[in-house]
Amino acid sequence: MTFLAHQEVTVGPARVRLEAGPALVGSSRLAAPPFGSVSARTHQGPLAFRATIDDVDVKRLGRLLEGSPGPGGPGGPRFAELEATLGPLEDQARRAATVFLVRIAVLGLAGGLAAVLLFPRRTRRLLLRCGLGGLLATVLLLAPALATYDLTAFREPRYEGALEYAPALIGDVRTGLDRLRTLREEIVRIGRNLDRAYAALANPVGELDGTGTVRVLHVSDMHLNPAGFDLAERLADQFDVAAVVDTGDMGTWGLAREPEVAANIGRFDVPYLFVKGNHDDADMVEAVAANDNARVLDGTSAVVAGIRFFGVADPTFTPGKGYQVEQFEKLKVERSVAVADAVDRQALRPDVVMVHDGRLATYARGHVATVLEGHLHRFGTEVVNGTRTLMTGTTGAGGPDNFRAADPPSADAQVVYFDPETRRPVAVDRITVRLPGSSFSVERILLPEGASPFTPDPIEVPPELRQDPGALPGAARP
Repeated sequence: MTFLAHQEVTVGPARVRLEAGPALVGSSRLAAPPFGSVSARTHQGPLAFRATIDDVDVKRLGRLLEGSPGPGGPGGPRFAELEATLGPLEDQARRAATVFLVRIAVLGLAGGLAAVLLFPRRTRRLLLRCGLGGLLATVLLLAPALATYDLTAFREPRYEGALEYAPALIGDVRTGLDRLRTLREEIVRIGRNLDRAYAALANPVGELDGTGTVRVLHVSDMHLNPAGFDLAERLADQFDVAAVVDTGDMGTWGLAREPEVAANIGRFDVPYLFVKGNHDDADMVEAVAANDNARVLDGTSAVVAGIRFFGVADPTFTPGKGYQVEQFEKLKVERSVAVADAVDRQALRPDVVMVHDGRLATYARGHVATVLEGHLHRFGTEVVNGTRTLMTGTTGAGGPDNFRAADPPSADAQVVYFDPETRRPVAVDRITVRLPGSSFSVERILLPEGASPFTPDPIEVPPELRQDPGALPGAARP
């Protein structure tokens, strides 16, 4: 099966190569060179399926998709026309998949027979038993995959390939949620995205599909790396975001020349919201605020596209003070009580709290729908008392401290999709660029609670922290 389970088929204007092989996790991957591939965990069992588009008649594909649904979406006359066009293609694809599965079963039968032919003592009975054994073993491998196969797993796809094609191939999350109701509507969406992707050969800057969400680029821990700003600028443009939110650590050591890096903020055409990190000194904060499009948040709010962001600066500056780490961490947990109080005192409750270190929002969870944070140089997410926390990695790939590393960390960022009605995230795209080689991946995670309005559910604060929670600058009632 490893060497022979592959087959080339024709589906409409495309030549597709189907493959199967052993794997630890059951998954399916659609590869569309040179744009990359989209994969998802679609089934249980030790098999992985892969479909690769080897050749496409682009003009024929364009003619097939000329009747794509208009702004009104699926269901209208043009959708019915396209459905009639795609119906035969769907039938071709299903027949090809059926033939491919039969081929795999035949390979199992042939494998059992071939094993017997290698031995000198061959009998018909032994040949029959071993042939059926090979067939049965293959069927047992296929059965879990076929019984559990779920095409809707592609609602949370993982994209790998060139950066400029990611928005076109994945599509806007709200459009995806609205259209992934039936198999046929899924085919329509994939067809339209592939059409845009192949058209992108001439113009790689693809158009995002739909405007049903508010997209925000979340970056953090630039650590003086100009390449981090290059990546962020490109992502802000490709994903057509409404704002960039930076959860701190633009600096590293607090040296005199470090604030010069903040001039990169002026390159963005959208608002840039910033909270101080534990590697940012007062000069860095001042340099950030000097940009016309920047807004430094410290006990203050800013509204972008109807989403209200409330930021709190990190109360520490830690370079050269590693011996005080435990003291600093305790201070932030204590200060989080004041953060929660500040959220409750706002005339309009914030939708998002921005902090550098998540400890600073420990007791703010349950008071606000979303917390954005960085600091730990890795992705993470959890829900505590209804509050969704989204942690992003280091957009500056760890900065100068990691330039000499044999295996430097990746440059990370995430695009957060907010529902304009609930003002909560409904999905997040985790973006990773790894050097050397600049390999690029996007992993989408759906956040189901984002479809419902947030209901406060505060965490109980220990009495000893209630005695003196501390005060926040600028946190007075507006």
